Amino acid sequence: MTVDRELLGRVLPAYEIGDELGQGGFGSVVSGQHRQLDRQVAIKQLPESLAADPGLRRRFTAEARALASLDHPHVVPVFDFVERDDACLLVMELLPGGTLRRRAVAAGGFTAPYAVAVSLACASGLGAAHRRGILHRDIKPENMLFAASGVLKVTDFGLAKVVAGPGDSQTRLTRAGDVLGTPAYIAPEQVRRDGQLSPATDVYALATMLYELLAGVLPFPEKGQDTAALLFQHAYEAPVPLGEAAPGVPGPVAAVVMRALATDPAQRFATAESFGVALAEACTQAWGPGWLPDDVPIMDAGPIMSAAGNSPQRAAMPSAEPVIVRQGSGAHEKTLPASGAAAGDAAVSPGTAGTAPSPRTAGAAPSPESAGTAAAGTAPALRRRRVIMAVIVVLILIIAVVILVVMHPFAVYR
Repeated sequence: MTVDRELLGRVLPAYEIGDELGQGGFGSVVSGQHRQLDRQVAIKQLPESLAADPGLRRRFTAEARALASLDHPHVVPVFDFVERDDACLLVMELLPGGTLRRRAVAAGGFTAPYAVAVSLACASGLGAAHRRGILHRDIKPENMLFAASGVLKVTDFGLAKVVAGPGDSQTRLTRAGDVLGTPAYIAPEQVRRDGQLSPATDVYALATMLYELLAGVLPFPEKGQDTAALLFQHAYEAPVPLGEAAPGVPGPVAAVVMRALATDPAQRFATAESFGVALAEACTQAWGPGWLPDDVPIMDAGPIMSAAGNSPQRAAMPSAEPVIVRQGSGAHEKTLPASGAAAGDAAVSPGTAGTAPSPRTAGAAPSPESAGTAAAGTAPALRRRRVIMAVIVVLILIIAVVILVVMHPFAVYR
């Protein structure tokens, strides 16, 4: 759909309308700036074909309220919702850091710990949505974007559905019987339409995304097949074991991912948080405490962080240090920045699946923190200084006692 800038300017007079950023699950997204607050935002416009339908407008409004109720550092915040003049608009945070897809491709792939860490950040945000009875239903690398601070945020709840509460039937945005989601990441129950969707539906898509980040290929390689064949595989066949696609991934980690990819939802983890906890525990078992990279902020994820062997209050910020990315084979290596986001990514992605990211050396344990090494080196020197000072004090006291005994300076002779 084309962006009606005149309509946007009329409906949102407080904002200066900027450039188009891309296409999302519910139409076009443009940048904007609040004239008085000087705040950069992303504005999502519902397509005219949907905005003209009163029933769809009501459902979209109900869904917007539900999403606005999500207050979590790993979920893109909704600032405002406007319904006027045949327009339905969502005003959200602008995320200029690029998509997870673009970052993976630009960096030549991630290490296994980094790939798991960004998935844990996503699991933390999804967990907050699941606790409020909200499903995303379209998890994929294109819908994971980075803020300027480096924090990963789950975006584009365009296919989301509220699955709890009395208003459930009023918040479904598509016709009954439609297959929703991206075929490469879609859960079996979404294809078969033979059961109730649940948080385990999002767990499947999240595990598919992590599988791709670790192996560089999808669990069901497309190999030029049509969409119907791919959907059939997701619905009825077992994926290629992660251990075969990426032999370097530790066995406990691969086992957790494969359980999350079970065809039967009852065999998967019930929520994104439980998946995150099991994944963090497996990584700690494989790589030891302290495996989480410092340049992946994971916030508001107490159980997950505890399972990873870190303080629940940990919220690491991005590091400016480069990451060594293995490209090609043998000894050919190239240093690339971990935050290599491509220009043009912002609050929402165009939604096209780019080149699959190639994995970095899977299973490599993170190097020790330089700050911890420096602290360890200064501790012995500090102890030596304290010992020397104590010895000097003792010697002074001994000398003073000897002087008092030998010289009797205060003795009185008669």
